[in-house]
Amino acid sequence: MTLLSIIIPVYNEEENIHLLCNELVLHCGRDYEVIFVNDGSTDNTLAEIEKIINNNKCFKCLSLSRNFGHQNALMAGMAHAAGQKIIIMDGDLQHPPLLIPLMARQLDNGFDLVVTKRNKTENIGPVKKIMASLFYSFINIISDTKIEANVADFKAFNSKVLASILQFKERDLFLRGIFSWIGYKTTTINFDAPARKFGETKYSFGKMLKLALKGTTSFSFKPLRVALLVGSFISLFAFAFGVFALISYFKGNTVPGWASIIIAIMFLGGTQLLAIGLLGEYIASLFTEAKHRPLYLVEKKLNIA
Repeated sequence: MTLLSIIIPVYNEEENIHLLCNELVLHCGRDYEVIFVNDGSTDNTLAEIEKIINNNKCFKCLSLSRNFGHQNALMAGMAHAAGQKIIIMDGDLQHPPLLIPLMARQLDNGFDLVVTKRNKTENIGPVKKIMASLFYSFINIISDTKIEANVADFKAFNSKVLASILQFKERDLFLRGIFSWIGYKTTTINFDAPARKFGETKYSFGKMLKLALKGTTSFSFKPLRVALLVGSFISLFAFAFGVFALISYFKGNTVPGWASIIIAIMFLGGTQLLAIGLLGEYIASLFTEAKHRPLYLVEKKLNIA
């Protein structure tokens, strides 16, 4: 039988772990491994995982030395996956395990990558909906790689795709963009995400904004090109205005005033600061990459060779 590897990053999910494991046992078939990646949890998540591993050897765990972030935790799990089929999913039960057999069958049907797309999420507030909509609109406007809206980090893929993903060495990871970028034969499964049973979402507005900036600097130079275009337009306008002001001076039509000067200074200053900020983001990304720090550090391995 083909081994199925299921990779689940978890951060402070102690209340969801046992419910999730019961669902996985029901839907994963016979030949599988579940790799939990404990991403620096500060509650009893690791202790609950240890209890489960003691009762079922199909469950395994990588415990990271601190919180490295969801994307890095996924890479840690994928680097230790032994299966020919791999599934990545969240540990909050909003990625239904009952879809796992269907996703695995799609791989058997010849697809290399199976992505899932949320139709809706139960009990999600209007603020969260607006944040998600703004996130995908923003990332697709400025990115050269299209990121499908509402596509979750709930994916199935074969060992060929896994080998391709593990070739990426950048530190500012944006896996949704990477999965879109690599190509391969892909199909989509739509699903309705249930409400989170316990705990709160780990993706705050600040984290979503940070993820969007990672996607921007990783997959597009468009912001720099836009800044160059805007700067060129303003420079031409300023030059034309300078010529007009000079002609007006010699004609004696100038009127002393500070409003137009202040407006011009504020406008040009704001544009320059925006361009400098964009450059700063790219330089910060280059600085992060140049240091070559590891994506994660493993403190403990449970049931993993």
